[in-house]
Amino acid sequence: MEQNSGHERLKVISPTLREVELEISPEEVKKDYEKVLADYVSSVRLPGFRKGRAPKEMVQRMFEAEIREAVLDNLIPENLKQELASLDVAPASLPTVKSIDFDLEKGVKYRVAFEIWPEFELPENYLKKRLNQEEVSVEESEIQEVLKNIQENAAEYLPVADRGVVDGDYVVLEIQGKDIKEKKFLPVEKVVVLAGHEENEKSLNTELPGMKPGEEKKFVIEYPDDYGQKKFAGKEIEYRIRVLEIKEKKLPEINDELARTVEENSGLEALKEKISQDLKNQKQSEANNRLVNGFLAKLAEEVNLVLPESVIKEEAQAIITRQFREEELKKVPAELWPRIAEQARKQAESSLKNHLLLRKIAEREGISVSEAEFEEELKKISGERNIPLSRVRAALNKENREEEMRLNMLFRKTVDFLLDKVIIK
Repeated sequence: MEQNSGHERLKVISPTLREVELEISPEEVKKDYEKVLADYVSSVRLPGFRKGRAPKEMVQRMFEAEIREAVLDNLIPENLKQELASLDVAPASLPTVKSIDFDLEKGVKYRVAFEIWPEFELPENYLKKRLNQEEVSVEESEIQEVLKNIQENAAEYLPVADRGVVDGDYVVLEIQGKDIKEKKFLPVEKVVVLAGHEENEKSLNTELPGMKPGEEKKFVIEYPDDYGQKKFAGKEIEYRIRVLEIKEKKLPEINDELARTVEENSGLEALKEKISQDLKNQKQSEANNRLVNGFLAKLAEEVNLVLPESVIKEEAQAIITRQFREEELKKVPAELWPRIAEQARKQAESSLKNHLLLRKIAEREGISVSEAEFEEELKKISGERNIPLSRVRAALNKENREEEMRLNMLFRKTVDFLLDKVIIK
């Protein structure tokens, strides 16, 4: 199936896949070939010849494959860039060279395949499908949960001297291990542990309760051969611990005084009201986002939006990388990988389709981000993070993130447009 786009060799393989056959003239090929060959002659050292003195014909015979590869590496990227520009084609992924015919007398003919973003149009009546806004409410238990978090953040940790360690205490320990088999001492460490925490070594949680400042104990841990930290795997370590300090957690009362640490000149009831309103606003925003996502998902089906496969895979991998640290990925059981990959793929497809649709809607409705709006956003970030405006700009430029920021602002404006147009409040 041919596509007349100014070049009869451009082929439509699928809605997102294209192939094109291109040529590089014999003159260009010969010119670069001679240059590369000359570089080889001047730099290679062959037996019986000084560096740069080997016969040109001998160098050509011995390094023919390498010279050709260098010529192709020099010529194809720039030629491909120019040809695609002339065809007004913007690949969504890195083009793949499918075949190459190299001939010094006839030039180079090569075929590349690449994916493109789908072309589509919005239905004329796409905004006529209205959605009812979800009603949201806030329970008293949710308000209390926020108050407990405020209480936890305001907790004090007071030194304890008249009793031993109990679960929940923060304990400052001096700890040193000794490899029993090798009779080798490990470095002395000063650590802070939360007594009774489930992630502590079981032996530590067993030995620590009741110990007072200044007291010492010894205990032995036999690590299994498959222990996560290789330096301990299969070893028997004797630990000496010494309690340096015990700190007891003291929670403030949930009252007007605590409320005023959050909102000046405010009492507990006023704080609860504010928490309730903040939670309601958050829930309403989440509900609205669900409606917009549902609207966009149906719109994607209506316009039969098909995505480039390579882009989906790349975005899915990026999602997995953001969700899991490298050490966490290593611990994921093999049987869970298909489910993780499938979830990431679905999320990637949804996100990519939403972005394409939002861009198209912004284009259709004339939505854009002005310089004044962009400047205001920079000032907002500067104020929220207490960073000079000049540093915010410098960071964006250094990380090449200005375009990304403008695009995110455009998406937000377009979502706000949809909220106003399609949600019945």
